[in-house]
Parts: sequence; structure tokens; C-alpha cells
Amino acid sequence: MSLSSYKEPSDVLKRLFLPPKDPSLTLSSDYQWLVITQEPPLPSIELLAKPEEKLAGERFDPTLFAPSRLDYATSLVLQHLATGFQQLVELPTNSEGIRYIRFHPTKAYFVFVSKVQNEAVLELYKCMLTVSDGDDNGGGGSAIGKWTLQKLPLLLNSEADERRMNFVYGCAYQFLEDGSDRLLVKVVPKDWPIMPPKEPMSTGPAIQVVNKDARKAPGRTYQDLLKNEYDEAKLKYFFTTELLCINTDTLDVQLVKQSEGGCLLQSLQSSPCGRFLLAQLTTQFSYSVPLKRFGKDVQIWDLELKEEDGGGSSSGGGVIDVVSLPVDDEIPLSYDACSRHPRSFHFHPCLDHTIIFAKATDGGISLSEQFVGGEGGEEADERDALYCQAINETTLTLECPVKLVSLQWRYADIDFCESGLGAVDEFRWNDRMERKWILEVSGKKRLLWERSWEDRYSAPGEPLTRRGGARGGYSFIVQPTPTSLYLKGAGASPLGDRPFLDLLDFSKEEVKTSRLWRCAAPLEGDLDASKEVNGVLPAERKDVYETLVCLFMDNDSVLISRESKTTPRNYFLTKLSDIETEVQVIDFQHPQPDLLGITKELVQYKRDDGVELTANLYIPANYDGTPRPTLFWAYPREYKNAKAAGQVKGSKHRFVSAHWASPIHWAAKGWVIMDDFSLPVVGEGDAQPNDTFIEQMISGATAAVEYVKSRGLCDSAKCAVGGHSYGSFMTAHLLSHTSLFAAGIGRSGAFNRTLTPMSFQSEDRSIWEAPDTYITMSPLMHVKKYSNQERVGKLLLIHGEADENTGTFPMQSERYFAALKAFGIESRLCILPHERHSYRAKESILHMAWEQEEWLRSMDP
Repeated sequence: MSLSSYKEPSDVLKRLFLPPKDPSLTLSSDYQWLVITQEPPLPSIELLAKPEEKLAGERFDPTLFAPSRLDYATSLVLQHLATGFQQLVELPTNSEGIRYIRFHPTKAYFVFVSKVQNEAVLELYKCMLTVSDGDDNGGGGSAIGKWTLQKLPLLLNSEADERRMNFVYGCAYQFLEDGSDRLLVKVVPKDWPIMPPKEPMSTGPAIQVVNKDARKAPGRTYQDLLKNEYDEAKLKYFFTTELLCINTDTLDVQLVKQSEGGCLLQSLQSSPCGRFLLAQLTTQFSYSVPLKRFGKDVQIWDLELKEEDGGGSSSGGGVIDVVSLPVDDEIPLSYDACSRHPRSFHFHPCLDHTIIFAKATDGGISLSEQFVGGEGGEEADERDALYCQAINETTLTLECPVKLVSLQWRYADIDFCESGLGAVDEFRWNDRMERKWILEVSGKKRLLWERSWEDRYSAPGEPLTRRGGARGGYSFIVQPTPTSLYLKGAGASPLGDRPFLDLLDFSKEEVKTSRLWRCAAPLEGDLDASKEVNGVLPAERKDVYETLVCLFMDNDSVLISRESKTTPRNYFLTKLSDIETEVQVIDFQHPQPDLLGITKELVQYKRDDGVELTANLYIPANYDGTPRPTLFWAYPREYKNAKAAGQVKGSKHRFVSAHWASPIHWAAKGWVIMDDFSLPVVGEGDAQPNDTFIEQMISGATAAVEYVKSRGLCDSAKCAVGGHSYGSFMTAHLLSHTSLFAAGIGRSGAFNRTLTPMSFQSEDRSIWEAPDTYITMSPLMHVKKYSNQERVGKLLLIHGEADENTGTFPMQSERYFAALKAFGIESRLCILPHERHSYRAKESILHMAWEQEEWLRSMDP
């Protein structure tokens, strides 16, 4: 496709698909400053067409040693939250833009990289706040200081040239967690070849082996995996790094000795005391799983290693070996199965030099499989456990692991309070259950709740975390007292979401919560509307949707966001103790005025089996009461609980805007839109949701169409349906099994489940366990039935040529289109060059809009 063959939609759609991009906001570590950066709107296809390497599940720019297709901010503004004072910081003169802003954990400065114009070079800068007696409100300074830039040269004393940073596997730099000015930076090794290995004429046969008596190793449908020895050589070239430690105050640069010569760092974390690094290094490659599951060595590096230190102990060269792990390709398909090896390594944030890790005591099998644990007591039902392992600073060895907590389900996560109190999460997949425990410093655990995560109405929220305090580099659960913590939640209810902040008190046997703040707008019929926290609502806080962004260090000041149907999300400073007094921090204007006048409703209806359904209904401006063409857009979701499946999601007070992937643009052309109409796939008890997938799709779609017809909104002869990814898959099924729709739009979908034989979406059975389900759920197998429908809806297929998503190879759309063609079904296939699963380029998105507009034009009002 040449640039001249890209098309553009009508003017109104072009305006809607190309709105100005919202600025990005970053809050400083001390919550005093807001960094406002502005990135350009959609990039050109030229950016996407640049060379890109695809290795081990990663995609990156081989000339820049960074992820491909990066956006760079072209302006930098610092705003003081308390006063509103703003300062525009001039970018470096040779800068094309900046990225990767990282604040110091406790001090008033941050670092970022600047892309040098017309060069594949990223330079490191520090932006710091300086205060002097001469500062006033003029001349670019203020009474609270001035922000200035300083370049940070990555230059070792013995070397003539600066080192080049390596961002291929994540941000190249991070501060040590001890509050010092030391910054760790991943760089290309000394004397590294300028060019990657040259591709040989042939690498010879690529061999993979399953040995006799090998363990079962099911693998999902990953993309961009290693294929041969040449790929291995390239991976070593691009991913090998050395590690520098730069003092951002003195500019002293030191090489971290353990990385000398280069290593394949998968992850890196510093200890709270700043002396040790927890490093995970790739050691074994695989052609069947991505990089994160390659074999690796877990090590602890001592940053106090002296030049003269060497071998002679288990910590020779300042390295303490923790464990060596093989390629992790034997994890069962079940979503609560896990590695049988130690996993989830990280430092304990409350102890200077102790690591935490998890290990499945049942071998990592699915929790639905029977397992007999230890002899009696808690360990009889144990399936997983967390362990602590301390570093002996004198001998530089690891103490024996100590069990921190025993779990009956699968470990998910742990957060800590600065006091050492922990909150541990575990889950069980087959019935979608979760537990949260309070883990006391003594090791005793106390159950906070056990619930289904599908049930939004009963969700208590999650502990509020915050960076800062004595150990500023880590995020901690905020505790106003030793026996309480804050919970932040969505506040779901049958009347819509109403976010909240609660105080949870666990000082007594009965845990109690009290409400401190919640979204302002009372909902119609809300029985608790008369019990407003902090008094009567002012007019400007009615009919809005608010969220709590963060709680400041005084545990009273808060930053909240607020939006309404016609006003975009803006930000306000207020206090829990005085919610009626506030200061507006940001004032964003409506980016898509063509959507003004569109009516939004959060509607509810039922399908024929009584399951409650919801949708976001959009009615065009100046609606005259006549039936309109209607576009239905959805994404199916699986549930184990029918009541949870019917719960209301979202709020009618959310800002009406249209992302590039949204169908809402068509409301500006006079269409009625049923966006995100519920298509739950329910399988209660022992039933599997997908075993009745098609029946439930038909029931849900029929109910949605009947609802808008009953309101007189929908012209049933002009119904269209569409979706992206799994929504595209859904679209193909609805056209194959019903005559509800005259047209369909399917973007980046999968249509043949035999090409994803070892699980997809929430289905964790393989094709050999559920062959009938896989075949029945493949739209490719129903093309003949599609062609025989009473009304054969035409289908537009769009797919990104470089789709990286698991299971949605472009071949899926190509093969499905070939089948549609074989049966003479009106259809069209558009492959967008260089695009991935989500589309990025301006040319691609406008062409996508043109394709959709032309496909639906015959039904326009």
C-alpha cells in the first residue's frame, strides 16, 4: 500500500479520529510538583516502517537499542500544585523529544532521556529544582525555586567516549532505593561491535528435541520466538549490557564490577540499604517460550565490592548465588498453575538485606487437581508458600530460607506497610475466588476477606499504597495507625460506579470500615444519597464522576480527578477534612466538540434466561424520535457466576469521548450506538462457560437488539455489529448464527481455534481436552451456515500486518476471508502495513475509519 493509496474519511470523522493528544502527567515523589509533557498526535507511518527486530517475544529498534515506535514529548512544564506556578523548561537544543521521566525517591529532581535530532542517540539529563535568595516571580524563577537541566555524562574515567544506554528490555536506569543520588544505568559493553552479527547464508537445520520421559510442556501460541542460532546470536548482541553507577550529584561514574564484560540482565532491584542488587540473568535460551521464561541465574551483587576483592568464597567477585533456574516451559495451562521452581524474587522492603520468594509446594499443578500436603495442621492443605532469606553481611552468604506464610491457594502478590505488616493475596481460578490476609510482623496471618473477584458490588477495594517516607524508593500500604489502613475502590453498584476511600480498622476481632470520601454525584434511587460524607454537595460536584488519584503525606490532602459527560477529566486539590474547599490544578478543554449534544445512558435489560445485561447507549444530537441505524460493539467475557455477569459496570457520568478503537464516532453521523453491550459467557459450578458460547452470544445479542427496538431507537433493517480482537471473533459468530445484522466489522480477530490449540482467552483447556468446544467456537467451521442465513450480513475484516498478540496472527483473517470468498459471502479484507494488534499510525487509523465509513455508508441516516 503506497501513501497515495491510503484513504481518509469524511471531515467529521477525520476531526474525531485526530483529536489533540492529552498531555501526560507525572507527580513528583514529594507530591509537590506536577510534570506536564506534551507528545505529538498520531505518528506517521514512517515511524512504524523503521527497521524493527523481533526476538524472544520482544520488539525493538536495532539502531537505537530501545523499544520500537517510541513517542517523545516535545514540551516540558513543571507546575507547583499548591500555588499553581508553572515553569516551561527549555529542552536541550539538539533534542527531538524526551522520555522515561524518573523522579528521585525523596529529592526534588528527576532524570529523563533526550532523543538527539536525526541521530540514533539517547542522552541522559537531570532536571533539578534550585532555590536561591534572588528567586522571585519574575525572570523564570519563583519564590519556590527554578527548574534547570544538567546533562549526565556516562563517561568512565579511563574511557574517551560516553557509553551508550540500552533500553531494549525496559528503562535503562533506576535509582538505588536507599535515598542516595546513585543511579544504575544499563549500557552497551565496552568495545562492543558496532554492527550486529551478519546473517549467514544458512544457519543450517533448526533442531528442537523432546527427550524420552520428558515432563509435559504445553505452550501457548506465542509470537516472535527465537527460531535458530542466528537469532540467538542477535539476542546476545542486543540484550547484553554492562551496568554503570552514576552519582547524579558529583557525576562520578563507576562500573558495577559484577557486570564487567556484559551479561543478559532480565531484572534488577536494589536492597533498601542500597548495598545489594538482586539480579536475574538469562542463561538458557528457548525456541518455545518468550524471554521472561528463559533459564536464568538469580544472584545478589554486593556494590561494596572493592577492586582487590576476588574469588575464594561462595561470594567470589561480590556475587552470591541464590538459585539457577531452567527454562520454564513446563507450566500447565490452568490459570492457577505456576512454575514448579522458586519464583517472584524481590527484596523485603522493610528489611535492609532480605529477599522474598514464592515456591509452589504442590509442584505448580492446577488447584483443581487433588494434592496431599504435609502431615496435619495448616500445611496439610498448603499449595504455595512465601519464604524469606537473609543475607549474612559478614560472610556474604545466604541464611537458610524461613517460611513467611503458608497458602492454600496460589500466591498472587504481597504489599507491605513500613511497620513490616504485610497484605498477602492468593487466588483460585476455577471458581474465581480470592483471599486477602493481613500478615503480622510475628508471622501470624489474619483473614481480611474471601470473595469472588467477579462480584464487583461486594468489592471492598484495595489497600492504598504510596511511595515516600523513610524508605522512599518503595511503595508501602498507607497506615494512619498500626491497626488500620486505607482502602480505595470503584464503588460498583446497580446504579453505577461511585469510587470511594475507606478506612479499614482491624484492631478488634471484627473488622470495620468507615467511609472517608466518595465520588460526589448521588445516583438516582441511591438510598444512601442523603448520607453524604462531609456535608451537602455544591452544584459543581453533581452529575460528575470522580476518582481519588492520591493521598498526600499528611493523610488529609488529596488529588482527585473529575469529569462529566461534557467536560473532560480535570484535577483538583482538596482535603478530606474540608471537601468543599478545592483548587483546580488542570483545566483541559473538550478535545472532540463534534460529540457535544450526544446523549449517553447506562441501560439495563435481560436476556431470555434472566441474566441481567448492561450497555452504554449513545443517542445522536438533535435526535428526532425516529428509528436510526444502530451500531452494536462488544467484547465477550467469561464468568462463573450469573449474578456477577449481570452487574452494572461504569458510570453514566463519564466523559463522552471517542478513542480510535471506539464506535462512538458514528453517533456524530446520526447513528445510535450500543457500546460495550454485555455478552457474558456463564458457566456455573462444574459447567465450562465456553461449552455454550454460541448459544449465549445469540441470546445476549438478541436481547440487545430487542431492547433498542423496544425504545423505538433502532431500525432493525440497519443494524451493524463489530468489535476488536475477541470482539471480532464474536462478530463472525453473530453473523454466522443469526440474521440480526446487515453488516459486521471485525478487526484483528482469530477465527480458527485449532490454530490456538493450547488455550485462548479464559479457556484453559487444550483442544485435546475439549475438541468439540474448539471446533464449535471456530467461525471458520461455520462459514457454510453463515452463507445460508435468512439475511447474510456482509463482513469487513481489518488486520495489522505485524500483529504481535498471542493467537491473532494476520493469517487468521486471511484464511477466514478465503473461506468467505469460497462461499460468495460479501466481504472485504484490509491488511494495514506495519500495524500491530493496536493501530498507531495516522494514515492507518484514518484509512481504517474510511473503510468502516464506506462499509456502513448504505445504512447512513
